[in-house]
Amino acid sequence: MLYFSFTQIQLGPITLYSWGLMVGLAFVIGYWLALREAKKKGIDQNKIFWLAILIFLGSILGARLGSLFLFEINGLMFYGGLFGALIVGVFYIKKAKLDFWEILDVLAPSLALGIFIGRIGCFLINDHMGTVTNLPWAILWPDGILRHPIALYLSLNGLILFLVLWFLRKKLQKPGQLFILFLFWYALSRFLIEFTRTGNPQYYGLLVSQWIGLFVLAGVFVFLRKQT
Repeated sequence: MLYFSFTQIQLGPITLYSWGLMVGLAFVIGYWLALREAKKKGIDQNKIFWLAILIFLGSILGARLGSLFLFEINGLMFYGGLFGALIVGVFYIKKAKLDFWEILDVLAPSLALGIFIGRIGCFLINDHMGTVTNLPWAILWPDGILRHPIALYLSLNGLILFLVLWFLRKKLQKPGQLFILFLFWYALSRFLIEFTRTGNPQYYGLLVSQWIGLFVLAGVFVFLRKQT
């Protein structure tokens, strides 16, 4: 496919920015899904509302700080947003006296679905430069080189992760299992997908996001060992 970049959508006098629109949709749909699951478990809907607001604000702040301190080129950094959301989320969950692991399990499918939708925004503006490839679905960039569609990989990965979590949400009975699976899947898959990315600084042969992914995977393994 040829390179394209739909940064804006014009609806008469209204200008919508593609990336922001998809991120907004990701939050709204993710919140709706989390609210739906929380209702089934008898969790206070008002508390879920405020949790969602704080997670949204924490993720935006965390993503911005992550991009500033860890030198990610593309502005907002997913892991920074995730950690920011977790920090404010943990604080509110304890303050609101909610069940920690139950809430994280409720949020896990919503996070995966949000990744799928949000990364569609990245794909629309084509802001991730991939490495050279001759695969049939490669994007022909303005430099005349066929490159991997990174954002498409990330979006499809989010969709697959959502479908897996949605299927397993009633089968994994131990609290926290669904969220831990989310962390493990995302960290590992993101680590592998990043080998098809170029243009970002590397440190000892790996991108910043890959190093963070390794730390997340190590944390998951340490947690699982303590549970056995």
